[in-house]
Amino acid sequence: MKTSRFIAAAAVGALAATLAACGGEGSEPDDGVVHLTFRQFDPADQIQGLVEAVDAWNADNPDIQIELETLTPNNPQQFAREANSGSGPDIAHLALADVAFLAEPNILLPLEDLMAEQPLDDADSLLATEMTVLDETTWAIPWTADTMAMVYRDDVLADAGVTETPSDWPELLDVAGRITDASGGEVSGFCFAAGAQQQAAQWFAINYYMWNNDFQLIENNGGDWSVGATQDQLAGAIDYFNSYFTEGITPTSMQAITDYADPSVAAGLGDGTCAMTFMPPAAFRAVQEQVDAELLTAPMPGGLDDGSTHLGGRALGINANTEHPDEAWQVVQYLLSAETFETYDQYPASASTLTQLDVDPAEQGFVDQLPHSVPFVRYIGAPITIASLQELVNQQFSAVYSGQADSATAAQAIIDAIERELQG
Repeated sequence: MKTSRFIAAAAVGALAATLAACGGEGSEPDDGVVHLTFRQFDPADQIQGLVEAVDAWNADNPDIQIELETLTPNNPQQFAREANSGSGPDIAHLALADVAFLAEPNILLPLEDLMAEQPLDDADSLLATEMTVLDETTWAIPWTADTMAMVYRDDVLADAGVTETPSDWPELLDVAGRITDASGGEVSGFCFAAGAQQQAAQWFAINYYMWNNDFQLIENNGGDWSVGATQDQLAGAIDYFNSYFTEGITPTSMQAITDYADPSVAAGLGDGTCAMTFMPPAAFRAVQEQVDAELLTAPMPGGLDDGSTHLGGRALGINANTEHPDEAWQVVQYLLSAETFETYDQYPASASTLTQLDVDPAEQGFVDQLPHSVPFVRYIGAPITIASLQELVNQQFSAVYSGQADSATAAQAIIDAIERELQG
């Protein structure tokens, strides 16, 4: 997989053009060429590899031409409105979490017939199908995948006599503490964005810790939702993360940041005052470009245990109104192929395709962990939204870090708030 960055000069779709695809641009003109519109939602300056893949398709397939359209940010509601009115792009780039919202026969085309006529080569190795197959109907195909991985300075670990990254959460606390002690407090063994805001990155590490210890915030008991953790379990999780602050391993300044790639984290990795943190692939690559130091990745603690880390990503769906479903399906198959990911700087949501790629050795942690990660599907469909859970958890954990509450009180506050939401 190529990791160099480009600035896209093409693929920027105008909002005014979004209603024209299936009924206009998606129809076949007099020249007999099938024109398909493929809409994606990543910023144009992040998709040069995708532009190259589309250009390669168009060069090799003169009878089926793809128009790449960018509409950012992601707006599933707009796509739903367009499809319901008989318009919209032929092929749509979808967030995994949006597939359930769009899984209607007047919005997305069920894919079973196309899959039977033109089977996918690696259908059995697709990740996150629990997000795209609903009530035994396939509404989209998982396309890209990402997760968090440990990011570390191997030389900083070596200076403290550490030869391997931690494999579980207790070991992470121990190793991070040893690194800080060996440096006389000059190096933070583990840095993480511990802000109280809803979007703070600590949410991911907190869930990974819980899942790896066999509990979660909420659970679905056949449609009957309930709290999935006891007060003692939640208090234990809070005490674990608070230990990084009380033991001086993580600087208290981390309590004010929200982003895993915050400049303070990047600077710490660059000058060696931060030994370990965690990030998704895009953030890792961005930080890697900023610092004059070798950064490596490894699985998160427990990251090789199935279901202990989250799987993010995107899917591809076909508009129910497309006039060319067979050709659209051919394009989807191409976009899923290793050929596309040779230039497109994302990880495929296919374990078998992933093994075919030439991946930067520095990103091996992501590659090792992805097949074991799972989507946040365990929280989807509950009466309380994931965003509300994020805000609640980050606020209560941060209240303990700052000394405003003890762990037992914060844990009970989380339980009480969840129960109120679940009861409506």
